[in-house]
This record gives sequence, C-alpha cells and structure tokens, in this order.
Amino acid sequence: MDGEVAQVAALVISANYRLTHPDDPMRWFATQRAFARCGSISFDLAAKRRRQKPTLVPMAETPPAWLDQLARSGTARVLLGFERQDEEVIPGETIPDRIAAGFAGGGSLWTMTTETDDGRALGWRAAWKAAYPSARDGRIWAVRYTATAATPQPPGRDVESATTELRHALAEMSEFAWSHDVKEANMRFTSALALLEGAPDPMPIAHPEGPANTLSEPARRLLDAAQRGWMFDNMELWGRLKLDEPQWRDHARRAEALYDAVTAAVVAAVNSSAPPR
Repeated sequence: MDGEVAQVAALVISANYRLTHPDDPMRWFATQRAFARCGSISFDLAAKRRRQKPTLVPMAETPPAWLDQLARSGTARVLLGFERQDEEVIPGETIPDRIAAGFAGGGSLWTMTTETDDGRALGWRAAWKAAYPSARDGRIWAVRYTATAATPQPPGRDVESATTELRHALAEMSEFAWSHDVKEANMRFTSALALLEGAPDPMPIAHPEGPANTLSEPARRLLDAAQRGWMFDNMELWGRLKLDEPQWRDHARRAEALYDAVTAAVVAAVNSSAPPR
C-alpha cells in the first residue's frame, strides 16, 4: 500500500484505540512500520483570523504527543475520509486516481477527521517532503499534518459489504492476470483473497505488532487483503503486456473496480475502530 495512505490509516486506528483504552501503554505505537521512513511527523492547527491568512499553530511535534493532545481535547473519535480527484477524466489532460496513486503525492485525497460528541470536527491532511535526503537510516521524509475546521465525517461502508466488494474485484483481476499469464500479479491477487478469507498467507511476511492488531478479526482480514491487493504503484508489471485496445479497456474496467473496492475496504476497516456516535 502507498506509504502515505498506510500512515494515515495507522494514525486513525491508533488514535481510536488510545481513546478507548487510555491505560494501555501502546508500546508498539512509536516504532510501527508506518513511521519507519520518516525523520519527523508533526501536527499543526490552521487558525484563521478575519481578513488574514490562516496562521499555523503547532499542536504536537510527534505522533505520541498528538495522541496525548487528542485525549486532553475531548476528542471522541477519529475517522478516515477519502475523496477522489478524477470524477471527470479528460483524455490527454488528466490521469485517473488509480494511476496517479503510483506516484508520490498522487491519487485521491485522504483525510483524518477528529470529532467531539458536541459536533465539533477538524479535518487533517498530510504534506510529505523529502527533507532529509542524506539520512543514513533512510528516514528521509518530513510529514506535517495540518488541521482545518470541518464537518463530521460519514463512516463509509460497513466491513461486511466492503469485504463482498473486495472479494469480487480481486477475483476479477486474478482472472485477468491468469488469462494473460501475469503470474506475479495473479499471486498477489490470489494471496489477497486468501487473507480475506482468513486462510494461511501464501506469501507470508513478518508483521510486527501494530495498529491492525487492535482491529476485530474481520476488519483486520479486510485491511490485510486491501494492502496486498494494492497494485496501483506497479505500472511496470502491467506495462509489459501486449494487449489490443479492447483488452486494455477490459483491464482498465477491472482495475478501476479494484481501486474502488480497495479504497472502500481501507476506509471500512479503519473506521470500524471508531467509537460509535
């Protein structure tokens, strides 16, 4: 999965867990994989004054400090939001989100919304900058989340319906990859289907303790499968195919359905961690 999406998803799950389990030390939080490439992660509020440009007010200089501030500020829940940027694709001028998602800063917009029980909300968006290009430990990124006034965020689809949609989209892409002998892609899609059903992972990788471990079993399976099925950053794999125009249109249709299903699955799995209104 795209690192920017993985990080915002991890922050939302972690924040909800902290709000509902205030006594848990969450020793896994500061060292989780979503932060591994970042030299700094900070959080600001955009305070707007009459007839003046918004002023950035520092809220927290680290993710743990941000969690502490949320707990003190009366935040009741945090929700993940998703907004497409390609509602009208103009050939030769605009790029579909599913393709743009393969580039740093590209694709759809992802937002964290922090809410209080009295209806106040802040929408947080991230800006990534390669501020430490010479970092020996590989932590080259500086990430700054900025919050502005927002409205409460709808939670999105439930885990069950998102699972059904993802299962169908993965099967469609697996069939296409198999029929065109794209073995590596087919292995990814079939392994994602296995994860979705709770079967042993055909492509096992190490999973250090992290936010996903705090989710329910169905939500965790859904998130794992969505991460495995995120193939939008591997254009070279599909670019080697020799297809005619109808076949490329068929691929685009299936890939678009997978993008819809994967993004909806991420939102559903992550937002299942939020306390109910």
